[in-house]
Amino acid sequence: MGKIPIIAVLVLGAGWIAACGGPGTSEISTAMTEFAFTPSSSSVSAGSEVTLTLTNDGTVDHNWVLMDAGYTVTTPFDDADRAKVFAETSLAAGDSATFTFTAPSEAGTYQVVCSIPGHLEAGMEASLTVP
Repeated sequence: MGKIPIIAVLVLGAGWIAACGGPGTSEISTAMTEFAFTPSSSSVSAGSEVTLTLTNDGTVDHNWVLMDAGYTVTTPFDDADRAKVFAETSLAAGDSATFTFTAPSEAGTYQVVCSIPGHLEAGMEASLTVP
């Protein structure tokens, strides 16, 4: 009987380690208005599945565009910037929705912008930190 409890503990322990070994999930909520993201910074775990809840409290369409690691958009947002998009989604004025994406696996601070012409120039920018 001495060996059975030890084996049971080892099997249960291995299952617990496997269940907790992944990157997990992260949740962030952001409101968009003319011309800001609130909050202006968020943090997610590297490689986690991110649930992003967006609300467009503005009177015009907005989008949430996460740029690649180390890349900073220069205005105006153009095709060169489009090639460096990590994730993006759009919302019509007054809408709310939830989106999912996998967070970058590389630690750093990532730029978030609204790529609609004139919005970044008006200050619609935020950051996403991956510790």
